[in-house]
Amino acid sequence: MTTFGFSAFLKMLSLPVRPQRTEMRNRLLPSVGQGYDFHRQFRLLARRHLSGGEPLADLLAETERYGNAAEGRAARDALRFLESWRERTPGRLMAFEPRTWESPNSIFKVSFTPDFGIELGGIPTAVHIWKTQKPPLDARMTYTALSLFSDQYAATAGQPSDLAVLSVLDGRLYRLSDVPDQTVLSASVVAFLENLMGETQEDIDRRPPPPQPGGDRPGQGA
Repeated sequence: MTTFGFSAFLKMLSLPVRPQRTEMRNRLLPSVGQGYDFHRQFRLLARRHLSGGEPLADLLAETERYGNAAEGRAARDALRFLESWRERTPGRLMAFEPRTWESPNSIFKVSFTPDFGIELGGIPTAVHIWKTQKPPLDARMTYTALSLFSDQYAATAGQPSDLAVLSVLDGRLYRLSDVPDQTVLSASVVAFLENLMGETQEDIDRRPPPPQPGGDRPGQGA
C-alpha cells in the first residue's frame, strides 16, 4: 500500500489535474521512486530545534558542513525564518508523535509528522512545516488534508487539540480550527484519489514490461 508523507500528500492535492495524474503515475511506478528529498535535512533540524531544544547556532553551523551547498543555504534561510516566526509567535513548545491515516478502502495511507508543537492561545497545536516551492500550496486542500487527522489524536490525553501547517515560503499558518468542518469535502477528495490510484495502477499493469537487455534478437533463434 502506498504511503504518503504529509508534504508529499499536500503536493499531490495542490497540483492541477493533469500534473496530478503524472505525479500519481510516478508515485506508483516502482522503478521511478520518490527521488531525493531536498528539504528532509531542514525538517530534521527544525524538529531538533523546536521540539528538542537544540541551540539554533549549533544547527546553523551544522548546515555549513553539508556536501550540497545549495541545500545548506536553503536550510539556513529556513531556520532563520523559524527564528523570526518564533519571535512573533510566542507560546510554549512541545513535541507530538506522528500519526498515520488509512483510506476507507485501504488504497493508500498518509503519515502526519508534526515538526513541532506549540501552545497557541492556550490550545496545544501540532504543526507540520511546508517548504516546497512548487506547486503553490492550495489552502482549501491543506485544511482538507489536516482534517483527516482530527480524530487521530482525539482519543489520547496530552495530545494536540488543533493541527496546522506552517508555510516557510510566506509565513502563513494554516490552522484547522480556522475553518468549518471539512468532513464532506475530505470524503470527496479521498474518494477521488482512491479512484485515481486505481485507474493509474490498472493502466500501469496493462502496459507490457520493457524488453530485458540481452534477450533474443531477430535472426538469433536456436
